[in-house]
Amino acid sequence: MLLPNFTDLKEIFRKKGYPFYAVKGFYNLCIVGVRSSESVSNKFDDFIGVAYQNGNMVAQMEWYPATTDPGRHFLQNPLNKDGTLIMVPGYHERAYQKGLHGRSGNNPYPALEQVAPMKYVRDNNKDMVLDFSLYKDPANIIAGIYKSNIHRASQYKVVQLIEQHSAGCQVIQRLSDFNRLMALVDKQIEHGHGDVFSYTLLEETDLK
Repeated sequence: MLLPNFTDLKEIFRKKGYPFYAVKGFYNLCIVGVRSSESVSNKFDDFIGVAYQNGNMVAQMEWYPATTDPGRHFLQNPLNKDGTLIMVPGYHERAYQKGLHGRSGNNPYPALEQVAPMKYVRDNNKDMVLDFSLYKDPANIIAGIYKSNIHRASQYKVVQLIEQHSAGCQVIQRLSDFNRLMALVDKQIEHGHGDVFSYTLLEETDLK
């Protein structure tokens, strides 16, 4: 996948009519995901990126290997009787806030926590194929707060398979990349742009 630089991403957003916050001050983050066209689940074949201008107003674009899809485990073992969440591509305004991931467990940690409704479909045929065609029909789309947070995979090693690391969350593969994103989150807050973040999910076809 050929990922866009800052200028190219800005143009993609312009064509789609999405706001591009990165041009408004120091460390005003534009957080974006790019979903691979590959429909077989369980690999970190997507990307999460962040565009911003640093303290010298120099444009920066960083990309981190990630998944924007649920892993095999939860596709085949849905947490909900109606199926496993797949986020619908598009612009999700003020969807995340710096908070905690894993609140119900024994080891919650700082992450980007969903705080506003986002759009999804539910895949319920329990195979490994991500049914992206579902969101082509508006009748399949639901909206709600389901805590599909932006978080990391393992804190101990770089895992190659998604498995239980995502039930519909946006998950960064490497701990070091995730820590980098959270450091930039803190930079945005320090520079007075707030602790709430919009998120834009693109598809690989949007880059062409």
